[in-house]
Amino acid sequence: MKNVLFGNGLNMKFGGNEYRNGEILQRGFDILSQDKTMQILCPPETLEFFNKMYESASDVANGLYDDAADDCESELHHFKINYGQKSIDDIGQVGMEDYFLVLHLMFRWNRKYNSMEDAKKIFSIEQERMATECFRDLCLVGIYNLGNINNLSKRYSKEFISYINDFDNVFTTNYDLNLDEVYNGTVQHIHGQFNILDQLYDPHSFRNSLSDDQFRTHNLKNIPGYEYLHSTALMNYSGKSKFNYMMNEHRLNNLSMEDILALPAGSAKESEIKLALEAKERMKKDSSLRFQEYDAYENFKKISGSLTIIGLSPENDNHIFDQVNKLNTIFYYYSDEDKISAENTMKKSTSFKKVSDLWKKLES
Repeated sequence: MKNVLFGNGLNMKFGGNEYRNGEILQRGFDILSQDKTMQILCPPETLEFFNKMYESASDVANGLYDDAADDCESELHHFKINYGQKSIDDIGQVGMEDYFLVLHLMFRWNRKYNSMEDAKKIFSIEQERMATECFRDLCLVGIYNLGNINNLSKRYSKEFISYINDFDNVFTTNYDLNLDEVYNGTVQHIHGQFNILDQLYDPHSFRNSLSDDQFRTHNLKNIPGYEYLHSTALMNYSGKSKFNYMMNEHRLNNLSMEDILALPAGSAKESEIKLALEAKERMKKDSSLRFQEYDAYENFKKISGSLTIIGLSPENDNHIFDQVNKLNTIFYYYSDEDKISAENTMKKSTSFKKVSDLWKKLES
């Protein structure tokens, strides 16, 4: 089987500088500071904290937050390798998803060491969750680019479209629908997609049919034109974190009632166990009922044969590279720096090729 996996490098190829890291982040900042509807979802004062994240990136790279990193040591190690020897003087010099690590460490450090009277409240886990959601919104609105992200397929050459359709399976970490427009099969979005609501924001989901209906309990709303902010699009500071989120409900779908009842004491809240048992009882009566799953990642883990990787970052998608050791893999790299990074991550038998050579072959 021939498989291909595309990352954001594909959008940079056909969208130019608009889809580079710095441009996406700056666009997100600009829209959040000006768009009154966005400010309903993400208060403008959070921009001040996001600016502090940028200012703190060098401190993270230089070890000032090491004492708060016991739950993300591997990710911090990679962060230091990537940025420890660099002068960070532009917001775009730090990868979008790396900022999530900076955010996490800032909150965690302040929870542990800030002696201010209200520090525990200001930097609580709940406040961190809200800040993470707001920064995710900023990133997604920058990527979405007022919907223009979904128009890039109009720029695809006939040769590139033919190239795509030569593969048995097409996977992508992108959230947009450009590949879906031109591929004759089903494009599999490993990290979710803009056009599918997350189950918590879908009033008709199985999750929200349970007794603690999150959509109505928390008075959640999907603002017309901004539904993509509540989509299945996943963002976090490492692929492992994305992986854990993706797998939680998948595991619950496949646990039996006996498995749930046998969970060790303290491993789950009583309310969570009660909800899980309620869900399993419903599933028992109707086998079609399921929590939302990320089938694309499950399908990716099962592929065999060859894998071609184009436009992907080795730093943030380590959970993906863990799956490719058994495959004949070709990795197309943009720069020598990308190649070195990929060589440190991927198996030795991987074939590395310049992506610029590929694009020359596929131009009209």
